[in-house]
This record gives sequence, structure tokens and C-alpha cells, in this order.
Amino acid sequence: MDIVIYILIGLGIIFIALGLSIANFSGNQLYSYYKEQFNDIAYGNITSAQFCNQISLLEFDGRIYTQINDKIFGGAYSPSRRVVELSSEVYYSGSVSALAVTAHELGHAIQNKKDPTILRKNYKFSKIIKVLGKLIFPIFLVAIVLFFLNYPIISIILAGVCLIFFILALALKLSTVRIEKQASKFALELLERSDIMTDEQLAKAKKLLKYAAMTYTAEFFSALLFWTFLTRKTKIF
Repeated sequence: MDIVIYILIGLGIIFIALGLSIANFSGNQLYSYYKEQFNDIAYGNITSAQFCNQISLLEFDGRIYTQINDKIFGGAYSPSRRVVELSSEVYYSGSVSALAVTAHELGHAIQNKKDPTILRKNYKFSKIIKVLGKLIFPIFLVAIVLFFLNYPIISIILAGVCLIFFILALALKLSTVRIEKQASKFALELLERSDIMTDEQLAKAKKLLKYAAMTYTAEFFSALLFWTFLTRKTKIF
């Protein structure tokens, strides 16, 4: 029995160490590789804006639009406005990094085309989590006060409610990881069909998208392991 306990403790330590590693280093890994591949111009000699317009015509009858937004890093997609937003750095570039980022956002557009409920449900879920985030601190504070006023049962119930809120916040992050990975899958399919990269460049784009997906996993671990005070700050709710 003692051996089982020691094994479980050991596995727990390994899990925490792995989680901390992913949480703290994924962002730097992505940024470093992104900058490295930004110097590698795709052989198709096409800018990200041109690529986005091309895919819009081929896949969406020209209904996806492209805009410059320098308030973001890389790109973003708005399903309600049908707009792919790109930083000016990405917008005018034809590099492996820029095209991979653009393809990823177009991957979200394809996601929305195949099943509009995916992004819609995730957005609604995020709104609920934000509301719960505003409630969790006052509820937890009341739980502490009631505990010292000798109302332990009510206190435990309220603490349990806070724990449920936290688990729901983690569930949202896991849902986002799945969505981002699927968008990257569609992105790679777009790049392959478009024939604007060599096989070597496609491999680099795939690696970049893998690093990007890892940052969302990092967000999950940062939230899960916040209590260690060893992770980067993240927005849990």
C-alpha cells in the first residue's frame, strides 16, 4: 500500500513539473520559432493578405474579409463579422510564419462554415465563465466568514460552489485547446491544397502551429497550477 502511495505521489510530482514547464516556456518557444521562420519566404511569392483573399474566393465565395489590426499579435477571426484580422507585420508578409498564422485564422472560418455552433457555444460559455469569475471571490469571502461564525456546513457548500466555478473555467480552457487544434488541422489542409510552400516549409508551418496550440495548453496548466505561484500569470475567468 505504501508503494502505491509513493508511486501516486511521484506521478503527481511529474505531472506538476511537466505542467509548470509547459505553462512557463511554451510562449517563448512559439515566439522564438515564429521570428525564426519569419525570414523564410514561401516559394509561392504571395502575401498573407493575398492568400486570405484567395481562400475567401475559393472557399467562401468572397465573403471573408481581411483587416489590419496592430493591437493583436499575429491574427484573429471574428465569425460574426466574417473578418480575419492580421497585424500589419503578418498582413504584408509572405513568410512561413505569416502564412501559417493566416491559415490558422482561416481554419477558424472553415470551422464556423462546417458547424457554426462550435465557436458560438464556446463564446457563450466564455461569457458565463466571466460572470462566474465576478461571483467567485464574494462567495468565497462569505464562506470564510461563515466558517469563523461557526456555520461550517454552509461554508463548505459555498466553498464547493467556488470549486465548481473553477472546474468550469478549466473546462473552457480545455474546450479552447480542442478548437484551436482543429483550426490548425484545417489550416494545414489549406496550405497543402494551395501549393504555396515546399514540403520543408509545410513541415515548418506544422511545427509552428503545434507550438501555437501548446500555448493554449499552457493557459490550462497556468490556471490549474496557479496555487503553486510558479506559473506565469493567466486570466482564469
